[in-house]
Amino acid sequence: MKGTKDENLGVYSDLFSAKSSIDGQDGGVVTALLVSGMQKGLFDAALVCKRIDGYYSEAVIAENVDEIMAAKGTKYMRVHNMSKLAELVKKGKRKIAIVGTPCQMRSARRIQQNILTEYPDLELTFIGLFCFEEFNYYTLKEQTKKLMNVDLDRAEKTQIKKGQFIVTIDGKESSTKVRDLNASVENMCQCCPDFTAIYSDISVGSVGSPDGYSTVIVRSDIGEKLLEKLDVTKAEVEKDEIDKLSVLKMKRANQHAGECPTK
Repeated sequence: MKGTKDENLGVYSDLFSAKSSIDGQDGGVVTALLVSGMQKGLFDAALVCKRIDGYYSEAVIAENVDEIMAAKGTKYMRVHNMSKLAELVKKGKRKIAIVGTPCQMRSARRIQQNILTEYPDLELTFIGLFCFEEFNYYTLKEQTKKLMNVDLDRAEKTQIKKGQFIVTIDGKESSTKVRDLNASVENMCQCCPDFTAIYSDISVGSVGSPDGYSTVIVRSDIGEKLLEKLDVTKAEVEKDEIDKLSVLKMKRANQHAGECPTK
């Protein structure tokens, strides 16, 4: 990590809004980074989250651009991707990108430290996603049906914006307050203080950016290399918006500290 140390955003060397040419969520920047990185040979496999059955999502391995494109779009689900990382390493893959939430970035860094002695040629690229909380698929499906009268499995797009959980089906948006979905939030999210994925090489999220743009936080040389020659349109970031949610998540974690595992 290199750059400015910020109490809310972690260490970073650059902060901006961006929109790529890919038709993805909030500017399609994560997909653009993955496509560009694979084309430049920075990695030959990526761990991503993909909808498998309706809205139900799982961690999958993408080994080409088509597989990356098939997994684009935000899913607010908790998926287990660390076993997939071990699978890739055992298969002989040594240049791997990992896309995930703050807790997944932290776990992946620990794994990286533990296995580097055995696999010194291992090169991991960490693309972190802003995350305030993740949802349980089954409970979320029930609650969105009850509160919004929508079938989550038919969603073309889901997004969280200004405290609203928005579901788009057949081009029509339905929404409810995020706090009304508390019963769907994964328990361990209450213990996590990290909103911007501070352990990643580059973090991406929608908070702080205009509609159709992604906020990008560059944290390392690897993150800078991933951005080289990436064709994006840039805009200014409202850092205060990111700070606000970062502080709120840290406060919530402190309030629940006694309920959280110590390791």
